[in-house]
Amino acid sequence: MNLLYVIYVCLSTLLIVSILPFIIICVFLTGRYKKLVFQRLGIYPKLVPSKKHRIWLHAVSVGEINVARSIISILLDTYPDIDIVLSTTTPRGYDLAETLKRPRLQCVYSPIDFIVSVRLALHAIQPDILVLLETEIWPNWIYITKSLNIPISIVNGRISQKSVNGLQKFASLVRFILLKIDAFSMISADNADRICQIGAAPQKVHVSGNAKFDLLKQTYVPRLPAQLKQLLSISADNFVFVAGSTRTGEEEMVIEAYKALCQKIPDALCIIAPRHIERCPSIEKALKKSQLNYNLYSLCKNVKSRNAPVVLVDTIGDLAGLYSIANVVFCGGSLVPQGGQNVLEPAVWGKPVLYGPYMDDFLWARDVLEDAAGGIMVAHVDDLTKQILEFARHKDRAVKTGQQARKAVLELSGAAQKHVDIIIQQMTYF
Repeated sequence: MNLLYVIYVCLSTLLIVSILPFIIICVFLTGRYKKLVFQRLGIYPKLVPSKKHRIWLHAVSVGEINVARSIISILLDTYPDIDIVLSTTTPRGYDLAETLKRPRLQCVYSPIDFIVSVRLALHAIQPDILVLLETEIWPNWIYITKSLNIPISIVNGRISQKSVNGLQKFASLVRFILLKIDAFSMISADNADRICQIGAAPQKVHVSGNAKFDLLKQTYVPRLPAQLKQLLSISADNFVFVAGSTRTGEEEMVIEAYKALCQKIPDALCIIAPRHIERCPSIEKALKKSQLNYNLYSLCKNVKSRNAPVVLVDTIGDLAGLYSIANVVFCGGSLVPQGGQNVLEPAVWGKPVLYGPYMDDFLWARDVLEDAAGGIMVAHVDDLTKQILEFARHKDRAVKTGQQARKAVLELSGAAQKHVDIIIQQMTYF
């Protein structure tokens, strides 16, 4: 037994036991979050017993559940003797999981990493295998599952160097837990190397690609660009610059680049979609300070028209489609040290993609585009401005770069099937 794991069990138990009475009192007094709290404690009163082979698939929140779609589809369509329990952690994730419902799929909240909650959940779900999407390393959950001789797989696994550096502070505990996992199906060789670096057994580690590629193919709807251009009154001659998933400090850079673009192309449009829509009021102040007229996207959708050169996206779930009407895209979180965003989302629409130097969380996606000459790194706001103007002057170059980006995405699809194959390999009765 690992000493750090014993300490972890003691501390986590003490913490949960200390706060649990207050949580339960709040639930009964307010009547809110009853399902969330009880299921997080491992209590699933309405879970349908399995008559088949059951996979417990855990996806933390919205992003992971979107990736899980393609894996779930393959499993349920290919293996009629399998059913799936899909767990998630957040209310938004749960709401999205509920929309995936189909026969042989049930959705629940995941248990907290408390020994009692985990044992209750395992008893209720009775999985034949536990599959953790991306890289969820919960010591109690993994240890107890393995102690019951239930195989464990991590699929679509990814881990940043920053996470590696943090986990190495608890190296013996992390290695102890990772050795309990039977298979790691990682998205890239770099991620495979990093998971081995912190203790995974190399013979258990596979490189299968990223199931997000499969999801991206599904987001491509050919009729969508024409619909959005009509909604936003965009003509074929308009040059459209989309800045997606921007973070604090980047909107000012985007505004500066856009104003420079307007000096060359007065009727150019700019669409700004912040990573967190609660920041829209501060972005509105920046636009007003720069004397730029703007429309909120929610208003454009309601009145089905646009009368300003800038559109500020204040809605959730629309950015991926808005990339389809861009001539050039900037992906945010990358000119400030926030780890970047998935640059392949605009690439699937055949758009040239710009991004800053801070792409730590999406190095694999950046490399895909750069290897295909479909993306360009910009070091600062002047560089961003220069590249946008270059694409505006040379539209044929923008089209070619975008085509190369899209081709790169399409060539990398099929990862979901590889992840499924590894899951099935761990279920020895197949």
